[in-house]
Amino acid sequence: MTSPTPQADRRQAPRAAGSFPVKISHKPEAEPALLRDISEKGLACASPTQVAEMTLVSLDFALPGATERHTVKGAVVRCEPMISQKGKREWDVAVYFTEITPVTKAAIRNYVAKGKKV
Repeated sequence: MTSPTPQADRRQAPRAAGSFPVKISHKPEAEPALLRDISEKGLACASPTQVAEMTLVSLDFALPGATERHTVKGAVVRCEPMISQKGKREWDVAVYFTEITPVTKAAIRNYVAKGKKV
């Protein structure tokens, strides 16, 4: 019996682990979320709110050690239920960036280069 061929990693950019606050908004008010990992192409975060796949969102965050805030736009590509470390129900939300400035892309690239790879 043969085993299935492993799936290739579809990610196009290296990611770094993180654990810092981001604000995700898909309605008038922004919701707090906790970043789990980030790359130049997108991020994953833990959100207390479910966000439907393909929803366009705005994200606002400051990278650790920096004061400059970054705002990017993206599309939700995954939203799955999960249980937080504190036992609360949360949502694993992955966002693909659709609008990102060159300054923000460079800042993320620098953060990823120095961070713990995922």
